[in-house]
Amino acid sequence: MLAHTWAMLFLVVLLPVGLLCFPFDPRQRMHDRLSVVWARGALWLVGVRIEAEGVEHARPGERYVIVANHQSTLDILALLVVLQGRTPLRFLAKRALFRVPVLGWGMRLYGHTPVDRRRARGALADLGEARRNVMQRWSTVFFPEGTRSATGRLLPFRLGAFRTASAAGARVLPVTIDGAGALQPKGRYAAAPGVVRVVVHPPLDPPGASAEALHASMEACRSAVVSALPEALQDGGEAVARPEHPEQRR
Repeated sequence: MLAHTWAMLFLVVLLPVGLLCFPFDPRQRMHDRLSVVWARGALWLVGVRIEAEGVEHARPGERYVIVANHQSTLDILALLVVLQGRTPLRFLAKRALFRVPVLGWGMRLYGHTPVDRRRARGALADLGEARRNVMQRWSTVFFPEGTRSATGRLLPFRLGAFRTASAAGARVLPVTIDGAGALQPKGRYAAAPGVVRVVVHPPLDPPGASAEALHASMEACRSAVVSALPEALQDGGEAVARPEHPEQRR
């Protein structure tokens, strides 16, 4: 409850600060610094500690398509703490979140990308926005499983992140998050104290545009992500694209 209150109060502060800083800070550097403070504070309040490995693989200033597994809402906070200081990042998230008062306003203001999972044509347009952001502004985080895993096991990936990387000419940065699902299983509101481990893997070259090249990049990325998961969580899905259109759900 304290962490939720902290998060909402901080967003109330972040919105007016962002509006005041926009004329002088078009790259939103103030937002990036404050978002790390926000994430660290929320994690501290629930007693979650982050252990990071391989952070040096994220080259400062380079814009990536960041591809991570998705275990709980703690994933967002962990990624902000580990990567925001090296490559300014934003998230792809389901459009319904952008309708939530305060939270949705902040997400729109600061450049996170909504995606409409109900309409294939809408999802493709949203990926076009993500591509432009990666090319011109900041790294974008994809959770290519499309939803949080109920068991923690890695689910099949979708191709949206790799299409975006190909179109933007951006490298793919695989990231493994381990421990978040055990501290906050799917369906549970509160998180338990503990440790979340974040492993940043070496980036992959921008994928080619062909179906074969996209699938090869997806399989290489999934192999990297799964390599840092405990063995019990490695068999939740095959390294094949899910049939639905690209989407993201937080």
